Amino acid sequence: MDGFNSAPHILKKFDSELSLIHDKIVAMGHLVEQQLSSALQAFTTNDVKLAIEVLKQDDLVDEYEAIIDAECISVIALYQPTGCDLDLLVSVIKVTNELESIAAKAEGIADITIRLNQKTVDLRG
Repeated sequence: MDGFNSAPHILKKFDSELSLIHDKIVAMGHLVEQQLSSALQAFTTNDVKLAIEVLKQDDLVDEYEAIIDAECISVIALYQPTGCDLDLLVSVIKVTNELESIAAKAEGIADITIRLNQKTVDLRG
């Protein structure tokens, strides 16, 4: 197994489920990182189009959170893990919540960028 869970289990299906969850949490993390970076770039360069793109990514972040959380709950229900495996799955659920919170802050930055630039256009026009 990888760094997500280093000890292989007797049930290969359990390891497979953990691996899929790992891949999704990494993808979600990359998406949120890109969203925050784009929001900051949009703000510093007054790029309204980029800010709008940041807002459009929100649905995908929310979808990742829902899917990952549901898969963790499903794995807990099906395999009834204990110890570090249960801790891992609960931690993943917490991490998805934190990533969604960071994405919400990126959205806020993008929204501010859009509103500030609309006011600038309104003042000039």
